[in-house]
Amino acid sequence: MTRVAEPWLRPAPAGGAAARLFCLPYAGGSASVFRHWTRRPVRGRGGRRLEVVAVRLPGHGSRTAEPAVDDARLLAGRLAAALDPYLDRPYGIYGHSMGGLLGLALAHEIARTPGRRPPAALFVGASPPPASVRPDAAWHGSDAELVQWLREAGGTPASVLAAPVLLELLLPALRADLALVAGYRSEPGERLAVAVHGFAGADDALVPAAAMRPWAAETDAPFALCEVPGGHFFLADGAGTSAVLGAVAAQLLT
Repeated sequence: MTRVAEPWLRPAPAGGAAARLFCLPYAGGSASVFRHWTRRPVRGRGGRRLEVVAVRLPGHGSRTAEPAVDDARLLAGRLAAALDPYLDRPYGIYGHSMGGLLGLALAHEIARTPGRRPPAALFVGASPPPASVRPDAAWHGSDAELVQWLREAGGTPASVLAAPVLLELLLPALRADLALVAGYRSEPGERLAVAVHGFAGADDALVPAAAMRPWAAETDAPFALCEVPGGHFFLADGAGTSAVLGAVAAQLLT
């Protein structure tokens, strides 16, 4: 199998898995936020294995030398081309917060290309649907205002927020991600033909379960929503991770 997608994926997909899950990070996050997911063995009935792969976005993590992309459709087009060699078996897309919106754009991009295998499902965590996004004034404010917004949102280590050198790397990618979130809307009448499964953190004050119910309007296929342990960044919580990966495996490995 070609290894052309290696810059985009961590770890590079290998053979042997029955299904794959491609994971998209939250705004400002990198592939490393899924490190616990990618290292965790996930199996279904009969020992069938789910391969969890994190997506490396331009401008983030190991790709900070590249400019971040602030347009969801443009980024989805580039990502779909990179994933194409790895859509050779059942797969799902998981997006957390901003990643949920990018996942939606990616699913639409894949559907527009004849011959590409569609995802078995789109999984979205702690993410409002496009029509429900309400940009915060801090997204367009000064660096100090954006850092304060990060501090209040949680999820970013205090050591990073206190380090100018690290902030210099983080803030450009974060601003691009927030512009992507603010600027993306589904086209009129554009709906998926694949199931959408939402996960809301039981203690999430930023995107509670009620804010995720409108995802049902994004698909003509079934929509399901469940609460999992944790807050907005439940993907770093052991119980939240178990709940999400268990539900994903049940859907992709049946």
